[in-house]
Amino acid sequence: MMFDDHWYHTSSASTPEPAAAAKLRRDDTLRAQSPRPSLERTLSNAQKKPQARKPVPDPPQADVPRRSKSQNDLRSLLHTEFVLPRVDGKAVASESGVSLRRSKSQSELDALKAARYGRGRGAIGRGKATLDPVLFKDELEFADWYGEFEDQLEDKNNDEYRLFHSTLESHLTTCYNLVSTTDNALAILKDLQSSFHTVDAQTSTFQASCSSLLTEQSRLQTLADSVAVNLQPFTELEPITRVLARPGSDFVKTQSFREMLVRLDHCLAWMNDPAHRSFKDVESYAPRFRQCMTRALTLIRNYFVSSMREVQNEVIEKMKQRQMNDTAQYAKFRINAPVLRDIVYEIEKRCDHEEYVSLLNECYSCYASVRQKLMLPLLSKRMQEISAAGSTTSKDLAAFARSAISFTRSVCLDEFELFYAYFGSERGDIEVYQFLETICEPLYDYIRPKIIHETNLVKLCELCTLIQTRYMRDLEDSDIDPYDRSQLDFGQLIQSTLQDTQTRIVFRASTMIRDEIELFAPKPEDLDYPTKCLRARRKSSAASNKQSPLPNDPVVVEGSFDTETMFTGWYPTLRKCIWLLSKIYRLVNSTVFDDLAHHIVHATTTSLVLASQSLAKSKSDLADSQLFLIRHLLLLKEQLVAFDIEYSTQPDVNIDFSTLTGTFSNLRTSGSLFSPSGLFALAKTAATPTVIASMLDAKTELDLRLRAAIEAFVSHWRNRMTEGIKGASNRLAAADSPDPAARVKTAVEREVPVMRRKVAEYIDDRRTGETLVGAVIESVVEYYSEYYDEVFTSKGRRPRNPEVPWDGEMFTRWCEGVFDVGEGLLAFDEEDGGSQGAVSERSRSV
Repeated sequence: MMFDDHWYHTSSASTPEPAAAAKLRRDDTLRAQSPRPSLERTLSNAQKKPQARKPVPDPPQADVPRRSKSQNDLRSLLHTEFVLPRVDGKAVASESGVSLRRSKSQSELDALKAARYGRGRGAIGRGKATLDPVLFKDELEFADWYGEFEDQLEDKNNDEYRLFHSTLESHLTTCYNLVSTTDNALAILKDLQSSFHTVDAQTSTFQASCSSLLTEQSRLQTLADSVAVNLQPFTELEPITRVLARPGSDFVKTQSFREMLVRLDHCLAWMNDPAHRSFKDVESYAPRFRQCMTRALTLIRNYFVSSMREVQNEVIEKMKQRQMNDTAQYAKFRINAPVLRDIVYEIEKRCDHEEYVSLLNECYSCYASVRQKLMLPLLSKRMQEISAAGSTTSKDLAAFARSAISFTRSVCLDEFELFYAYFGSERGDIEVYQFLETICEPLYDYIRPKIIHETNLVKLCELCTLIQTRYMRDLEDSDIDPYDRSQLDFGQLIQSTLQDTQTRIVFRASTMIRDEIELFAPKPEDLDYPTKCLRARRKSSAASNKQSPLPNDPVVVEGSFDTETMFTGWYPTLRKCIWLLSKIYRLVNSTVFDDLAHHIVHATTTSLVLASQSLAKSKSDLADSQLFLIRHLLLLKEQLVAFDIEYSTQPDVNIDFSTLTGTFSNLRTSGSLFSPSGLFALAKTAATPTVIASMLDAKTELDLRLRAAIEAFVSHWRNRMTEGIKGASNRLAAADSPDPAARVKTAVEREVPVMRRKVAEYIDDRRTGETLVGAVIESVVEYYSEYYDEVFTSKGRRPRNPEVPWDGEMFTRWCEGVFDVGEGLLAFDEEDGGSQGAVSERSRSV
């Protein structure tokens, strides 16, 4: 390391240039001695690859001059090496060519030295000796010269060593300085470390203090904010009270008024919060805020009422002067509607308190009273014009209702839109219909008396149809939303009129059932059967090419029609029954219709039974009355298919006074009516009449009546055909004959053509007629089989003619050929199952 210092120089050929080497070494030393090397320099030096270190130069080799052997050798050495100048390697003699003289004294010697070498010791040592040995004058000069020469030679030999020594001393000094500097730096670093620890401790203490101060500051700030927030509702009361004390006429229309309402809402919510009940004076501030809110909303109510009154007075004044029509007055009311709607909405959205609801209801009442005062006279005047004596709609109920309801509906639509121009909350949905009901009162006042006094059921049905089809909302229509608030449901307003009409229809229908069905007295021409059936068949054949509903097809006939033409050949009560059902079907409530339909069918069935009994008395043949009843019951059953009549669950309640009447008669006859025992017996046994409740179902009753009629018809013809084997004596007589079935066969051959002719006269449907004939066959065969089993099979008896046994099976085959039911009945039976037993079951089920 010592030889790398920049102060060390050598004069050898391998030594680098002193200046360049010194500069490089100085830069390395300065970089190495830098007390605070930068991080980048340290990292860069650490990241550099280690370079190969230059070899350390050895101490310079001393040049030892050759020592002379003799005087002459010394002189030649001096001449060649030190004294003589050389030119091209040869010594040059002195210019004077004179040898040096010897000095006489010391002073002269010194002067001579000074003249030759200059003054001072250093001058002699700076270069080679300049005194030529040839010029020595004496030994003294030579001695001086030789002494100087030796000194010079010694200096020359020790020059590099001295340089090396000085370099070492310089390096040592540098090392001492470095050590001292390092010690100083370490002391400084130690002081800095101590100071750092002190500062770190102080900083940590300061940081902890700051953290605690910040925490305390945050707590105090939060507390201050909480106090400000909780105090804010209390501070709002005084300015709001001052503003409400002197509000001004148009204060409710300003933005500051709405902002004040928002602040009041916030304050009331804060006061009513259970979490704030512990605050002081909350109980006293909450009512005061509520009073302020009531006062503010009252200002809205007052402004709304005054605005509506102003518009009303202005419209009335202009209408008196005939300067405004109905359209113009609607436009006048719509001008202020947006402003009033906005301020009334402030009441509507705060209707969670009873006081506020009452204020909103007062606004509704004011609006309704203003509009009613303007519109009711117009509506009454229009109703009076429509019902005027000379008008075309005065007598026709449907025409009057069409005109009156259409005009009222147009007014209601305009009022509906105008109402929602002032009010927008859902609470107004109920109010608007209540208001519109009062608008419709003139219509009710004029149309209700007409409905009550109308006796024509057709007109009542037309009115009911008109209301249901044109004004009632169809709930089954998917395109109509039943909960759409934007559309007026006029059917809700006209519902009372519809109910009055339906009530009147039910009353008139009940009256018609009583007068024209239950109390119907048939005329002789009404019981002219089977002539009416034949006449109706001829008319139907003539009109077969025309498009008209067939009498036997189940239809619902709407509109006006002639029952005589439509239902030719039918009994009048049956025609009235179907006509009545067709009229009231879908016009009244389904439950009401079901009850009324059961009543109608029951009355009609009863009247048909009575008519068949009357026909049995007037006709010689009982089959006419039976077929009459079967024909009309079948027609009634077919027509009822078109009407969706549900099973009746309402009992038919009757009061039986027979016990009361019988007991009263007995007591009066015995003479003890007014005795204590008689009065006690009257009160005990018969004072209370008996209540009889029976279930009345029209379809069930009709099926029972039809089944009984068919059974009577079959029994009648069976008796006529099997009369020869009735009774024990007849059966024994028939069994003793050669042919045990002769009497029955004779009667069957005689009665079958008569029966078929009768059935063909009354029954238009061939299938139904063949079914009846098949039922008669089955009954006859069954009766004959019983006769044969009783007389022959059970007793083991054989007929007199064994070749012709005529048992039940053989008789059945014979009857099938005689009755000839294969063409009609069996063709239908193939569709139903193809067996004669199925025919029998079907006839019984009918």
